[in-house]
Amino acid sequence: MLAEDCEILVVDDIEENRYTLERRLKRDGYEHITLTDGGANALNLINEHQFDLVLLDLMMPEISGLDVLKSLKSDPLTRHIPIIMVTAADEIETAAECISLGADDYITKPFNATLLRARVAASLEKKKFRDQESIYLDRIEKDKRKSVDLLRAFLPKSAASELKSLGKVTPRRYEDVAILVCDLIGFSGFCESNTPEDVVNELELLFGRFEKIFETHSMEKLKTVGDAIIGVSGISEETEEPIYDVVSCALELQKLALNRDIRWDLHLGVHFGPVVAGVIGKKSMQFDFLGKTVNTAFNICGISKKNDVLISHDAWMQCRNSIKVTSLGPQKLKGGHSAEILKCIEII
Repeated sequence: MLAEDCEILVVDDIEENRYTLERRLKRDGYEHITLTDGGANALNLINEHQFDLVLLDLMMPEISGLDVLKSLKSDPLTRHIPIIMVTAADEIETAAECISLGADDYITKPFNATLLRARVAASLEKKKFRDQESIYLDRIEKDKRKSVDLLRAFLPKSAASELKSLGKVTPRRYEDVAILVCDLIGFSGFCESNTPEDVVNELELLFGRFEKIFETHSMEKLKTVGDAIIGVSGISEETEEPIYDVVSCALELQKLALNRDIRWDLHLGVHFGPVVAGVIGKKSMQFDFLGKTVNTAFNICGISKKNDVLISHDAWMQCRNSIKVTSLGPQKLKGGHSAEILKCIEII
């Protein structure tokens, strides 16, 4: 901190003392000096302006320097300001009390120019280091918040919280998870005929819009796979009807496509059941769901026609009184097995 950049406040009820301190400080290169004659004025000035150092007379009428010191050091917004108490030679015991209350130093009258210069410089140097430490800690906090935000962008809330607190995510089985797989129709051709920047921007805008809809239905984005987005309900958020939430979300996405609010038609598949989940990888982590339930959700999405929302019979049975459907009958899915698949019409 350069002397010419420092803001110093001199508080003394005796005019001669104020101007003596001002002359000596200016002689040492300090240019920005504010003078005031009492404790009340000092507190008002400090509330209105940022000072790097306060030279504070101990004995003043009405509000003493000791009271001003106590007020400043009890306030988290002002306790960091260095304060040098200005005392008479016979006030050493009171000066010691000021040091115990948080004053950085003291100087006695009549003023010794060499001591004044040294103690002002030392107090400002300590403030510079405290300011640097504060900046460093603020940067650490910002980096921590960015890390948490990044974790939440790639992990479900429960997994992100566990990783933050424990440093790992314990693999576990979730018994009642509803899964939505949403695939963009024709996106592969779009990729072939457009620049990489346009392709990525289109996905970012579209999936950002999808994620907001997910949030309104108590769902979390699990991951994206190419031009497909996978959302789940029933792992972090407290919800009594995860299938209802997922189907409601799917029908809202369907509405976007049917109303041409987005440029893409969609394949939409919903299934429900147990999954095994955990973080895969160490350097490049990904939270993933594994098991037959996940594969079935992808397979249902794969057989859906343009902008249909398909759901397995087993999933629909969990909330059959809330979702109106029509049956497509038994459908052959990948893996060689068949299952009754239903088309969702509306939420009842």
